Amino acid sequence: MKMTIVLDSEDVEGIEAATKVVAIMRRQAKLTVDSRKKITRLKLIRVVQDYAKLISFEAGHKDFKDAEYTHLRKVKDFVDHVWHSLD
Repeated sequence: MKMTIVLDSEDVEGIEAATKVVAIMRRQAKLTVDSRKKITRLKLIRVVQDYAKLISFEAGHKDFKDAEYTHLRKVKDFVDHVWHSLD
């Protein structure tokens, strides 16, 4: 079943009612998907470290451990600095 909801931008009550209808339909269909992406600090550390490893290989290092900026401590310190500045 498909449904089209037409909203009148000047009808505030109609917009509120349409929002309630959509919420009811989502509940009935058990759609509880949160559209916002979430990332934890640990996941961010891993992403940044993987990127640092990629950069080290592209820079010509045979082993990513040769590049100091790929070390977990350096990456963690960088991510912590950025993470705390987000608040």
